[in-house]
Amino acid sequence: MTPDDDQQLRRLGDALQIVREWESLTGGPAWLEQSVPSSDLAEDDRRTYPYGVSHAARAAILAGVSHLGCLRDSLFEWKGSNQVEARIHIYGPFALVRGALENASRAVWMLEPDDRDQRVLRRLQLEWAEWSQQAAVCKAMGVPVPRSNEDQFRKLTAIIQATAIDPSAIKSGAGYTTMVKAAGEHLDTGSTRQLVIWKTCSALAHGDFRGTLAYTAREVLAEHSPGIALASVTGNVALLTAGSLDAIKTIKVALRLYGKRAM
Repeated sequence: MTPDDDQQLRRLGDALQIVREWESLTGGPAWLEQSVPSSDLAEDDRRTYPYGVSHAARAAILAGVSHLGCLRDSLFEWKGSNQVEARIHIYGPFALVRGALENASRAVWMLEPDDRDQRVLRRLQLEWAEWSQQAAVCKAMGVPVPRSNEDQFRKLTAIIQATAIDPSAIKSGAGYTTMVKAAGEHLDTGSTRQLVIWKTCSALAHGDFRGTLAYTAREVLAEHSPGIALASVTGNVALLTAGSLDAIKTIKVALRLYGKRAM
């Protein structure tokens, strides 16, 4: 481990301390309470019933916090009162960073529009995407689907008819590329960096060959022939730190937006 890696990990360890606070918040009964009756979220929930915006936003934030908590626990191990050991895996931690970024971004994407109709649309887009995926799983398992896609779409269409939005918009827009870019707009580093970090973490989480070559730290030990070498591959500490810090920032944005809509 280089001195820079050590410095990065210390920075990451300090930043992850806030996750304890979030775990206490999201694990307590207050987190399950409804928003203020006159708040934006209360009206959003009424308009999207039974697909509450507040419930989906809380679930996304909770999932993001859970991923960061798992990252912390798998990354750092206390060996004594003043000694911490860090274990850097090549692939696993980046799946956790990716999950934290995706879930935090989903919450931001749902809560960011000041236009209520847009918040309603995004909640229904998310519901349609999740419904379609669940229906596909049911079919693959040979389990009856609760209702057809057509019936589900009619149910969502009935909800959005109170707006001037074309119901066909429900079937598109709820992709993680869109969500990650939208959330990145709220960070001082911008959406391009957020998107790049998410994509690189995704490549490592999937164990992509090109991702391994491009995004890991490597030391060539020997060359057997032109273009073929024996190399030692280690985890990318800089990417792990950058991705985790962006996920932490995104959860902060999600919590701020949730507080704004719930009051």
